[in-house]
Amino acid sequence: MKISAINLKTAMLQIADDSFDPLALLDALPVGVVVHGPDTRILHANAKALSVLRLTAAQALGKDSLDFRWRVVDANHQLLPLEQFPVNRVLATGLPVEGQLLGVVDSQNDAVTWLTANAVAERGPQGRIERVVVTFTENRYARADLPFKDIVDSAQDVVIVTEAAPLQEPGPRIVYVNRAFTELTGYAPEDVMGKSPRFLQSTHTDPAVRARLSEALHAGKPCREVIYNHAKSGRGYWLDIRIVPLLDVRGQVAYFAAIQHDITAEKERADELAHLAFHDALTGLPNRRMLLDRLSQVLHLSRRSGSHLAVVFIDLNRFKHLNDTHGHQVGDLMLVEVAHRLRQRVRGADTVARLGGDEFVVLLPELGPDAEAATQAAARVADELQQALVQPYSLGELRYHASASLGIRVVRGADTSAEHVLNDADAAMYQDKFPRSTP
Repeated sequence: MKISAINLKTAMLQIADDSFDPLALLDALPVGVVVHGPDTRILHANAKALSVLRLTAAQALGKDSLDFRWRVVDANHQLLPLEQFPVNRVLATGLPVEGQLLGVVDSQNDAVTWLTANAVAERGPQGRIERVVVTFTENRYARADLPFKDIVDSAQDVVIVTEAAPLQEPGPRIVYVNRAFTELTGYAPEDVMGKSPRFLQSTHTDPAVRARLSEALHAGKPCREVIYNHAKSGRGYWLDIRIVPLLDVRGQVAYFAAIQHDITAEKERADELAHLAFHDALTGLPNRRMLLDRLSQVLHLSRRSGSHLAVVFIDLNRFKHLNDTHGHQVGDLMLVEVAHRLRQRVRGADTVARLGGDEFVVLLPELGPDAEAATQAAARVADELQQALVQPYSLGELRYHASASLGIRVVRGADTSAEHVLNDADAAMYQDKFPRSTP
């Protein structure tokens, strides 16, 4: 049952008449009600309040905040300052208090009774506060008596708590880290206390992510991002980080808690899957999908610049015979070595790709605007590739000699598709080793 001090006061005013005793109603309520005078002395405490506070009426009436025979603690199990008592907060500010979590411990028993308290002022004709009505309900779900520090220390996720101010250097200063932090970063708590968590950040973190984090912190709002940090050893790691503001009893942001989940393995796996989507698993070369994408980009640039490009299609001769005679493991060694030799003979801007099986393609962009010069340049590269491929291969214990068939397609700004250019180079391999350029 949730009854605030404001709602209680309104209800009593609505039903009170000359024959009605409002105190009888208060005693019948399942909600604790304490009425204070402007000097904080208790004017009335109903039966539920006396039961929860473990007091008799004689012990409670007439007592002020300093006379209490029980201790009041905050959500962190720390003794609550007198100025933070609900009645004193209302008297100091004139504003109502809603939803303040309190723990009550009497002098005879260390057990904590957790309460959710509300308080509101009643004013006289001159606007002065004449009474403060405090209502409270037992909060059976508040477990501030649990060993939260032990729980957080044992958590697998990293937890960092910083002061809320200052946010600029040298802040926000670290005031707590759990064991998972030390295990992940290699830094002991004494190494980082008083420092800003920024010293862990890597330059690989997206500046836009940093800007969003800063904006959320300055606004005192929760946020969630993926960042890249460095451990004490220099090893990098990825974090899914959630930052939440921690409020004090006045509702002000006092600290920020960063809960960080190490997603390095997941990130690396995702990167690996993304790599496999565009690369050949055996040789590490771009696959057909990436080749067509790059060829499309080069064709687009060629149409704008007028520069020629060339596609060299390569097919290994008698590769099936090698596989059938010596097995696929030897065939795989051959393909890996071919990929290595092709990469060694091209420019950094060129692309070497494996289409599948024993088929490879070399993309040569930016060969210049002159058709004849571009064709000659492509032919020179093809000759170098051919010479590299006919050199003997050491495939385990097997010394093997191979050859390859090559076809070239040279284009400049043609209104054609990447697939069409690739097919033309494939066809050229069977028709003419060095076909003429098509402007």
